[in-house]
Amino acid sequence: MHLFLYLLIAGCSLQSMEKASSAEGHSIQINLSGIRNSNGHILVSLFNKSEGWPDNPDNSFKKLRIPATAGTMTLKFDALPPGKYAFAIIHDENDNLTLDTGLFGIPKEGFCFSNDAMGTFGPPSFDDSSFNPATAALHKIKIRYW
Repeated sequence: MHLFLYLLIAGCSLQSMEKASSAEGHSIQINLSGIRNSNGHILVSLFNKSEGWPDNPDNSFKKLRIPATAGTMTLKFDALPPGKYAFAIIHDENDNLTLDTGLFGIPKEGFCFSNDAMGTFGPPSFDDSSFNPATAALHKIKIRYW
């Protein structure tokens, strides 16, 4: 009988912990590699909807602006409510808060998207880049430079 009560109480405690954890939201970690220098900042826009994706960071759910470190950086977002997300990353080497492009719109600075998605003649769609943080908490992405 005591064992049964112990298991019942332990089970209720675990359920309370799970509910508290899901109420706080999910976390994602982005391991970003291939950063060619420490100039400027790494800009990350995390979207939870397709509106504005990826060209209008003002429509993003959360943003990060972190001084660039050559090589590899770890970026993290915490307390994300359940849902679908996608991120766009720029290495803004000249700190003008935009992805500089050259002839034919070819990027001069580093960029990448969640799921390592790539578009044809432009950025990938939100759907191609999206993920669920409950099942995809760790993202290993290499930034691209042309």
